[in-house]
Amino acid sequence: MKKISFLITAIIFIAFLSQSSANITVAHTLALPTDSIQKVEVDLVCKMKVKPTSSKSTVYNKKTYYFCSESCKQKFVAKPTNYVKNK
Repeated sequence: MKKISFLITAIIFIAFLSQSSANITVAHTLALPTDSIQKVEVDLVCKMKVKPTSSKSTVYNKKTYYFCSESCKQKFVAKPTNYVKNK
């Protein structure tokens, strides 16, 4: 009788542990940072990666271009054909 109650207790304990570890795994997979999903653009002047939320941007031929600095933006605005490839 003691062996049966021990086995039942052990099975319940193992089931409890496996259920709680599954919940922990799910919690970790749901906690993804939203910043990792953001798109990254490339500054055509210096080739640096920039976020599209940058305030340093300009529109040329109906397309928005983003820049790391005001000086890169001004170089692009002065001669955009130097940086945009013709298709």
